[in-house]
This record gives sequence, C-alpha cells and structure tokens, in this order.
Amino acid sequence: MSLFSGSLGPRDVLDVLLVAFLIYQGYLLVVGTRAVNVLRGILVFAGVWVMAQVLGLTTLSYLLGRASTVGLFALVVLFQPELRAALERVGRPRGRDLGASGAALQDLARAMERLAERKTGALIAIERRTPLGEYAATGVALDAKVSAPFLEALFARNAPLHDGGVIIQGSRVVAAGCLFPLQPADGTYRRYGTRHRAALGLSEVSDAVVLVVSEERGSMRIALAGRLGPDLNGTELREQLRALIYDRADLTGELPTPPLDASVEAAVGHPTQERGNA
Repeated sequence: MSLFSGSLGPRDVLDVLLVAFLIYQGYLLVVGTRAVNVLRGILVFAGVWVMAQVLGLTTLSYLLGRASTVGLFALVVLFQPELRAALERVGRPRGRDLGASGAALQDLARAMERLAERKTGALIAIERRTPLGEYAATGVALDAKVSAPFLEALFARNAPLHDGGVIIQGSRVVAAGCLFPLQPADGTYRRYGTRHRAALGLSEVSDAVVLVVSEERGSMRIALAGRLGPDLNGTELREQLRALIYDRADLTGELPTPPLDASVEAAVGHPTQERGNA
C-alpha cells in the first residue's frame, strides 16, 4: 500500500476521506441519544484494556478480552431500538413524495386548535419518509380525507378511538386508535404522561411529525426527532407544519425555528401528566 511506502496517492486520500465521513455519520446517528454515554464507556473500557496489555497485566487483559466478547452481544440486545432507528435512517428514501396539501394542513391545524380549546387530548402522526404501516396496523384502518370535523370526532371524549394515535399519509387519515412506541420512563421527558411519551417514542424511531394536545393544559406541541417542542399557538403551528410538510423542508430531522428542544421546558411550565393510552 502506497500509504506505508512513503508516498500518498489519490486513492489513499480518498480512503481517509471515506473513513472520516463514515465516522462522522456514525457520530450523527448517536449524538443526542443515550448511546453517547455508552460510547464514552466503551472508549474508557478500550483504553484500560490497551493499558493492561502495554503494562503486561496478563490476568486483567484476559478478563477484559472475555468481557468484550460478551459485551458486544449485550450491546446489540440493549440498544436494539437505537440500532434499528439508525439503520432506518440510513435506508430512508430520499425522494419520496409527501403528498400533503395546504388545505389538509389547514384543516389539521384547525382541528388541533379546537381540541386544545376544549382540552381534549389528541395524538396525530404525519408520515414523511419513514413508512408507518406497522403502527397503522395496530389501530383501525381508515381511508378518509383529512378534515377538522372528522379529526375532532375521532378524539371526542368517550369516543372508541379517543385514546389511540391517528396516522396521516398525505391528505388521508389511514388509521386511528394506533399504538405508538413509548419513550422509556427514564428518559429526558420521564415526567410526562403516556400521550406525550408516545409522541416522543414514535418521533425517535421515525421521521414523522407528531402532534400532541394536552388534556390538562390544552397546549399544542410537536414532537420531532425525539424532542418535544414548546407550546404553540395556531399561527405558530401552521407555520411549522408548512415548513415541515408542505414546503418539504427539514426532512433530515433537523428542527425548525423556534428550536424544539428540552431547553424550553422551563419557559412553558410543568409537564402534563396525560393518562390516555397511545
């Protein structure tokens, strides 16, 4: 190889750049998740192992070597959701037509406002590039046009599908009463109720835009990329929906302005404790 023979050729430069690119992409997949802390732990473990070998600590090196073999399998089991989400992001189609119309988004925002005014809990996922068919299969299949009265009826108190999530593809409501994966109770938003944790859980494993209305506070919020945004009024909700869906911007999971992160939690008050199943 020319890299070790003293000369650096174009192929070697390409090789280094590709490796650097893969490392950077791997970093982007784990940044902001609990896997970051585990990665730090792995680096510390590897450092101790190397030092044990350099210092000739035979017994310690043997034990760490055995532990690393078992640890690899344990990590795969422990971080199966994160690995699945990472692989899904890698294989996510780049040119998929979202198909949502401006009229549908207006009806959706109008329904959210009315539900929030009445403090009626709601959970709505808007499909983007990641297919949500497996979650739609957990609910009742529908094929209805998005409209404010229809969405309000689905989430009406004591309605059969009130406690589940609704999935929207393009301008159609494809399923209601769906079960979404819950964010772990030990996560950043552990004080939130089931509905909010379901919104966060689905946004972690997909690129869906998940809307949630609080039953207790009557607030409207958006969950995206595993983060929960601030309370929104009707105008802000329409602007963010247009940016995320209609204008087809922000398809990489990056958050629009204002930023949707946990730093706004103190500014919007205490989290709600939703009891509805999602």
